Amino acid sequence: MTSLLRAVITCIACQFIGTANTLKSLQIHVPRAILTGRDAELMCTYELEGAQLYSIRWYRNMIEFYRYVPKESPATKVFPVAEIKVDVAASDQNRVVLTEVDRTLTGEYQCEVSADAPLFHTDIKAAEMVVVEPPLLSPNVTADRVSYVGGDHIRVNCSSPPSLPAANITWFVNEQMVPGFTANHVFNFSNGFASSLATLELEATALSPVPTLMIRCEASIFDIWKATSHTIVLRERSANPASALGRSFTGAATETCLPTIVMLLLQILLQFLMQNYTETSIR
Repeated sequence: MTSLLRAVITCIACQFIGTANTLKSLQIHVPRAILTGRDAELMCTYELEGAQLYSIRWYRNMIEFYRYVPKESPATKVFPVAEIKVDVAASDQNRVVLTEVDRTLTGEYQCEVSADAPLFHTDIKAAEMVVVEPPLLSPNVTADRVSYVGGDHIRVNCSSPPSLPAANITWFVNEQMVPGFTANHVFNFSNGFASSLATLELEATALSPVPTLMIRCEASIFDIWKATSHTIVLRERSANPASALGRSFTGAATETCLPTIVMLLLQILLQFLMQNYTETSIR
């Protein structure tokens, strides 16, 4: 039956029968993202309200690859579409299962449901699915220093290896998530993959009094893949190197030692004067 004839019959039927027995509440359920090599289950739910099902049709980017018509034998028909493999035994009027999906199957999927005569009411819904190719390695983190002092500007880089799509990067300092960072770059490659680079910049003066910084980054793609880097440890060091006596005599430390030195010199001078006065008195 052609689409035009079906539309004419639907129009006439609506005039005399009404819309009591019709299709409604069509919803499509497609994984937002799925790892490559996994099976994807696509669902289509609907209410016929007394009408009979005429057909279910599934499309990818408007190309039909699966059809279910209960009045035909066999009821299921699969159309050859590149890279799409349907598990016929696991598919029916409500779902279709794609096996071992790969990144070429990223795209928009449509589910079209048609009620049977006399209305042949038809509705269609669509949803996107992304097939994820995760990185082969965990993210790597590097810092521009191994220790710090108050006032230092600390710069740390995190890079995630190529993936599809590019990974999102999250920072953790002393196991506390950092809400943002100064730079996030995506480098695209000719094969469609992309690598992420994020830069975290910290001011040592704004840090907690804890003398050790533990910094790591985490790469994630949607909610289906996640990996963490190794943790780098930055330790706080003294602003001035300690002397052999355990105290520096430069900068602020000099100001601390100066009164003690003056008092010591005054005591020596006073002792010398007292000694000379005593000797003079005896003579």
